[in-house]
Amino acid sequence: MKHLDVNLVEELSNLEYFIVKSPVVSKDFWAEWQEKFSRAYMSRIAVKKILRNKKLTYEEANRYKTLLQMYEDVLTYLEMLKTLSLSLRGVYPSPQDRIEFDDEDIDFDL
Repeated sequence: MKHLDVNLVEELSNLEYFIVKSPVVSKDFWAEWQEKFSRAYMSRIAVKKILRNKKLTYEEANRYKTLLQMYEDVLTYLEMLKTLSLSLRGVYPSPQDRIEFDDEDIDFDL
C-alpha cells in the first residue's frame, strides 16, 4: 500500500504545474490559465506527433498514450475552470464554444 501512496504523491507532483492557483475571479487568473492551457495543449500536440511519426516499442507507445490521456484530462480540468470563471462573471459559453478533443483520425494501434 505504501508503494501506491508514493506513486500517487509522485503523480501529483508531476501534475502540480497545471494547477491554477490564482482565484477564478482575480485578474491574474486568465494569464495563469492561458499559460497552463497553452503548455498542456502544445504538449498534447507534441505527444500526438510522436505517436504518429516515430517507430516506438510497445512500452514506449503505451507510455505516450497514457501521457496523451493525461494531457486531455488536464485540458478538461482547465476548460472546467474557464467555464466556472466565465459563469461567475455572468458569461455562459454556448456548447459550440467548447473545445472538442477529436482523435478519430489517429490510429494508435500497434
